[in-house]
Amino acid sequence: MRIARILYNNEEKYVQLKSNELYQIDTIRIDGIESYFDRKIVTSDKITDINDENITWLPPVFKPGKIICVGRNYLEHSKEQGMSKEQKPLLFSKYSTSMMGHMSQIEYPQHTHNLDYEVELAVIIGKKARKIEDDPFNYIFGYTVANDITARDVQKSEKQWTRGKAFDQSLPIGPYIVTRDEVDPSTQEIWLTVNGEKRQSSHTSLMIFDIPFLIKYISNNITLEPGDIILTGTPAGVGYYMDPKATLQKGDIVQSGITSIGELRFSIK
Repeated sequence: MRIARILYNNEEKYVQLKSNELYQIDTIRIDGIESYFDRKIVTSDKITDINDENITWLPPVFKPGKIICVGRNYLEHSKEQGMSKEQKPLLFSKYSTSMMGHMSQIEYPQHTHNLDYEVELAVIIGKKARKIEDDPFNYIFGYTVANDITARDVQKSEKQWTRGKAFDQSLPIGPYIVTRDEVDPSTQEIWLTVNGEKRQSSHTSLMIFDIPFLIKYISNNITLEPGDIILTGTPAGVGYYMDPKATLQKGDIVQSGITSIGELRFSIK
């Protein structure tokens, strides 16, 4: 099942994508995702189709309580930075104010000269997880595509990553969530292009710490709740480490995708 959150006719709606058509969802609250383990998602009327220019794609989760990100979770990305393999997950956070929807125009922030991209597989939590001992997949609602936009020069110049990672509009995410029953997250190609040029191309099987490990590791200290998001890291190919550097510029169009989930697009203005 593919679930999106849109603005249409001045109303925010959760919708289900069926083929290329969008149908109203009646059993998900607009203020956050409820666990689909406890109730069946029911749709009603067709709203429109995905080619309708009047759709504004919103982040598929409304104000998640936590957005937890994993740094350097692909070995080749560590190597391109001159770093060795991480021995435990490197965690940092973004905030709900960082999120932007599919097809957004991202304003180039004034506090950086090296705006960079990072395509990532995002995990949407479906029910409360705290020091779990059973299968971590039981706590997943679904998956989506995300981009951890980074002020790379700021990140490098400060001991904490917050100002370089968690600024406004630094997390395009979507277009929709694909529920966990439809995706094997360990078998996905993950890629990104800038103005049609392939920059990142990898596979989720190459994560250093896989998704079950990350959920157990995080939930051992931080309670995960429905609607929380985990960003699982980016592969090699980011612009800052290219020779010469190829970070984002105004006017750039970024397309990023994951095989079974879809494609997230945004541009820089």
